[in-house]
Amino acid sequence: MTVELKVGQRLNSRRREMGISLRKLAKMTGLSASFLSQVERGQTNLSLKSLQFISQALSVPLLYFLTENKTAKPMEISESVPESMPEQVVQLPEQFEKLPAYTPVVRSGDRSKLILPLSGVIYELLTPSFGQKMVAIRGELSPGTGNVMRRLREPTEEFIFVLSGSLQVGLDRGEYILNAGDTIYFEGANLQKLLCASQEENAVWVSVITPPTF
Repeated sequence: MTVELKVGQRLNSRRREMGISLRKLAKMTGLSASFLSQVERGQTNLSLKSLQFISQALSVPLLYFLTENKTAKPMEISESVPESMPEQVVQLPEQFEKLPAYTPVVRSGDRSKLILPLSGVIYELLTPSFGQKMVAIRGELSPGTGNVMRRLREPTEEFIFVLSGSLQVGLDRGEYILNAGDTIYFEGANLQKLLCASQEENAVWVSVITPPTF
């Protein structure tokens, strides 16, 4: 079973659980119903922004769509972005916090991953689920690449610890260059962009976000 199909199955399951038709989801996200149908059948890839709007409409974190199967391959997402996207503000439903029992340990080889090949961004989920009050993510950017951040669906607080390389953090109040061992703390709404500031070394960091809306 391909990763794209697993993502589509999660989309279909969550949509039906909420009683939302493809046509209604299309209006909520700005995507066509035919495109969403192809996604559910695993016949096409999603861009990061498309996945963000779908996750908002379905009231789940972005990483909800990543497979947690220990033998699954990382999900690769293309970065073609639809031009017009409406803003959606939704809340995480109470029932989503009541998840099945899980192991508290996340092995290094079993992390769910989100890979953006064109921008060189890699995110790895470090926490075992979204049922806690925060989520931890390992991020990595290759030299000359970056990621323009999009406002999350609700207010968050974030802490970044740089593990290696240099990371440029753009906030609404200014730009900051962090080297290995440096940290920064900010409100999620203030984050504008993340860029690799290293010339020859990947920037690797850990982000801790609360609440877990990523």
